[in-house]
Amino acid sequence: MNEFNLNQIRFFKSFIIFAFITLATSLIIMNSSSQKFRVSEIEYSVEDQLAMESLNLLYGKSIWFVDENSFQQIYDDNPDIKNLNITKRLPNKLIISVNLYQQLANIIDLRASIETYTILYENSYVVSTPTIENTLPIVKIENGPVDSGFNGELISLFKTLDNYQYTKQSLQIKYDGEAFNAYYGKTTFQLGDAVDLGKKASILGTYLSDNSCDGTVRFLTSESTIENCN
Repeated sequence: MNEFNLNQIRFFKSFIIFAFITLATSLIIMNSSSQKFRVSEIEYSVEDQLAMESLNLLYGKSIWFVDENSFQQIYDDNPDIKNLNITKRLPNKLIISVNLYQQLANIIDLRASIETYTILYENSYVVSTPTIENTLPIVKIENGPVDSGFNGELISLFKTLDNYQYTKQSLQIKYDGEAFNAYYGKTTFQLGDAVDLGKKASILGTYLSDNSCDGTVRFLTSESTIENCN
C-alpha cells in the first residue's frame, strides 16, 4: 500500500471521527433545547424544617445541565445537609435523596437568666431549638466563658463515643467554666478541662459500655484514670 492510499485512509478515519463527534454534539444540543428534556417534576422526601424552596429554580431547566452546582443554594440554606444524591429519570424527572450531618448533643446554656437550647452537629453547625432532643446526650454549660475550640472538643468526644455501645440520652455532661464532669447511671466521671476530650472518650467509652463502676472515675491525664468504684 503506497503513501497516497495510507493518507486517504487516515483522512477517512479522521473524517468519520469528526462526523461522529459533530452528530453527538448536535443531538445533545437538540435534546437540551427540547421541551421534552426540561425538568418538570422533582421528587424528594426530607424533613419539614429543611429549606428546599430553591429547588423551584430547576423547573424548566434542561435536565442535561443539572449537576451538583445546581444545588449550591440548597447547601447554603441548609448547613445540616451533608450531601444530595441526584437521580435523573428521563425525560424530565429529578429524584433527590438527602443525607444530613449527624446530631451529636443537646447544649443547654445556663449562663444567662433564661436558659437556651441548641443542638450540636458533627460539622460544628449549631441550631437553636425550643426543647431538647430526647435521643441525644446533654451538655450543660453552667459557667464560662468557653473558648473557640469548645465545640470542636465536644465533637471529638462524641464522635469517639460512637465507637462504643451506650445509652446516649442517659449521658449528661456539665461544664462549670473550668472542668467537665460526666454523669452516667451511678457513675461520675471527672474529665478535667476541655483538652484532649477525644482521647479521654476512648477511656470513657469503655466505662460507659461496661457500666460496671458505681462511684467516681477521675482522669489524671487524657490516658490514665483513678477510680473509686463500689
